[in-house]
Amino acid sequence: MKDKLLLTPSMEDYLESILNMELNNNNVKIKDIAKDMNVQMPSVVGALKNLRGKELVVYEKNSNIQLTQKGKTIAITVKERHEAIALFLQNIFLFSEQEAQKMACQIEHVIKPETAKQFRNLTTYLNTNIIEKTETKENWIKIINSH
Repeated sequence: MKDKLLLTPSMEDYLESILNMELNNNNVKIKDIAKDMNVQMPSVVGALKNLRGKELVVYEKNSNIQLTQKGKTIAITVKERHEAIALFLQNIFLFSEQEAQKMACQIEHVIKPETAKQFRNLTTYLNTNIIEKTETKENWIKIINSH
């Protein structure tokens, strides 16, 4: 049973994509997922069948796609890991939003939820206690690049 729930980074990305569309009150269709993930529609269909087999999505041909409660729980965890890492990379390492998002999408699959929470807490602490008290952005750049 445990092997049944092993998810690849790609599967996690599909769940996250569906969640984001659901959160925006959109009816989720294959073409929308394909566009969001920049993949072909047959790839989406294959992924959905796999995720349906793991009981993570409700998917029938020509109908809206929905996350099951189990799928939603996993998708939320992936989204939270992504957001924590992106926030850290953007606010602490001063990457552009686009670069931070791109890197977060890769890192989110290899860290534990507890680690993401630590990144979020560290980001908040550094922003509040260090960065906001640093005179300029240039000084913060010097600090993080000094060694």
